[in-house]
Amino acid sequence: MKKENAIIAIIAAAVLGAIGGRFTAKPSAPAATTAATPETVKADAAPAPAVAAVAKVPSIGPETAKVTIVEISDFQCPFCSRAYTTLEDLRKQYPNDVRVVFINQPLPFHQNAKPAAIAATAAAKQGKFWEMYGKMFPNQQQLSDANYQVWAKEIGLDMTKFAADLKDPEVAKTVDRDMAVATGLGVRGTPGFFINGVNVSGAQPIENFKKIIDEQITKANDEIGKGAKAGPELVEKLTRVNNPALGDNLIKWVFKGEAPPANAAPPADAAKPADKGNQPPPDDKTVWKVVLRGDEPVKGKADAPITIVEYTDFQCPFCSKVIPALDDTLKAYPDKVKLVFKNYPLSFHQNAMPAAEAAQCAKEQGKFWEIEEKLFANQGELDAAGLTKHAQAAGVNMAKFEECVKNHKHKSVIEADMAAAEKIQVTGTPSVFVQGRKMVAGRAPEDFKRVVDEELAKADALIKSGTSAKDVYGKMIADGKEFTPPPPLDPKVNNFDYDGSPILGDKNAKIKIVEYKDFQCPFCAKIIPTLKQVQKEVPGVAIVFKHFPLSSQCNPKMSRDMHPAACQAMYWAMAAQDQGKFWEMEDLIYNNYGTMMPPDGDLAARQAAQLVKLKGWAKDAGVDVAKAEKYVTDKKYQSRLDKDLKEAEGAEVRGTPSLYINGRSYNGPMQADKMKEIIKKLADGKL
Repeated sequence: MKKENAIIAIIAAAVLGAIGGRFTAKPSAPAATTAATPETVKADAAPAPAVAAVAKVPSIGPETAKVTIVEISDFQCPFCSRAYTTLEDLRKQYPNDVRVVFINQPLPFHQNAKPAAIAATAAAKQGKFWEMYGKMFPNQQQLSDANYQVWAKEIGLDMTKFAADLKDPEVAKTVDRDMAVATGLGVRGTPGFFINGVNVSGAQPIENFKKIIDEQITKANDEIGKGAKAGPELVEKLTRVNNPALGDNLIKWVFKGEAPPANAAPPADAAKPADKGNQPPPDDKTVWKVVLRGDEPVKGKADAPITIVEYTDFQCPFCSKVIPALDDTLKAYPDKVKLVFKNYPLSFHQNAMPAAEAAQCAKEQGKFWEIEEKLFANQGELDAAGLTKHAQAAGVNMAKFEECVKNHKHKSVIEADMAAAEKIQVTGTPSVFVQGRKMVAGRAPEDFKRVVDEELAKADALIKSGTSAKDVYGKMIADGKEFTPPPPLDPKVNNFDYDGSPILGDKNAKIKIVEYKDFQCPFCAKIIPTLKQVQKEVPGVAIVFKHFPLSSQCNPKMSRDMHPAACQAMYWAMAAQDQGKFWEMEDLIYNNYGTMMPPDGDLAARQAAQLVKLKGWAKDAGVDVAKAEKYVTDKKYQSRLDKDLKEAEGAEVRGTPSLYINGRSYNGPMQADKMKEIIKKLADGKL
């Protein structure tokens, strides 16, 4: 598959350990790929509530995406939080090809689920659904009315409106409508998904999703080759083909936002035999080349023939929950199995890296497992004071410990673990490998026992043929699978004309980062601090702004008006540029992008309200407002926009933000340290 160019920055993502595969309740939809051992929920006993007639279903991703994933989820469901991470990873890996649509299905036994759904829907009325979504799943254990208020402030909501919307019956009706849609589609448990109509049930390994996505991209490309255009109509066509029983309803209820009839139920021929939904997926037999350095923390006999490798994060709640099953496995096979600890602190867990460094400093004194136990047992106390407390309880020499932590003495060890994880496609925590085999069927002791028994039979055969027990693991993974990530910079060099574009920094800088952005794009706003940090810390870097509004009002490449405030904001940003005030105006727009246009009402009225705000920001930026208004009225922006869009077509821009470094599409992580590393290699001629 061709690597596309749009980079969607991640909102923080939590855990899909490869070991998890269960979901919370049983679906009954067609052609499903199912996960392990669901619980049953009787969701159809109560009378159907009144629902909204038409709803704007939250969606994220490019309008021209070839694949639409319908996510049916519950904010309190632990398996949904795993799936959250999977979807974030998929949007990073398929930035131009995958779009996600969200449907609420708060389950009755999760008391915080429906209030959370209402809070997220209230945020959606201010254009901030995905920001609230990104707060709720990573903080699933803290769902509460008080925290909804905290998160609402953090994402920049109008708090008066948010408070009113929480009590608005229409908001509750929108959630009820979603629940009716889920029931009508046969999804009564969570999480559930439709990928261009193909039903996937449960928090499955990312590889299962990727297989279907790749198949759908191939089908979409075939249709495009016949003259079809990428976008909603193509997705609808594939949805009908892939799911004849439910395709029309998916299109009506989800894509078009129509309300399902009262007590809607899936067609009889869409029902899946009940016994199939309760079977675990087959164990993955793939052996990954999970290489060990030899200095990792080990629990169990050093020469045990079976090695379990755990990639984990001290702030990850699911990582603490898998510990009992791992300990039970070690007890069941005292001479045959050892556990190896590997670090994978997730970037959105602010205390994970400091905790990992603290554990390595305790390891230096022979106290790793003592502090490991304290850290996982007290995941809410991983700040500096908490780490000191746990180190003391573990019995370390505090003077040596504090010096070690202060100097980040073992950070390179943690980074080495993370680099190795990339080669075996670790994307979340906990990720557990038994003799190189990634666990996908659960976290119970019996899941580990089944795989350990299979691998012991192979190990015993090797030992009988002359291999020593300590060498069995190395021999069994020697030919294991490794993943080669795509290059951080695409080999193709695009020629951009920088003349007339806003440039932050020296126009003659040796390194130019071109950013294609949209003024109503939340991810475009989020990358600003990262890019400015890179420019500040790396000599000879300039940032070049180019426009790609995701709106059919001014961008002929768009088939719909995805961001209705984007065009007018762009016009006024260009007018500010005409007066040398582009970057000041850019800051003001992105600092307020979520509230610059009312979310509801007649478009002309909403644009009029937006114009008032744009004029105010222009004045604040030091712009001559009358002169700027004439610039916009005379459409002096048009030639600049035409040039940016023409270059975007040549560079295959399909979404925002899209970044290019010296003309080459940047496919790496949106982290300042990683970008600086890539730029240095580029400057040194190593890329």
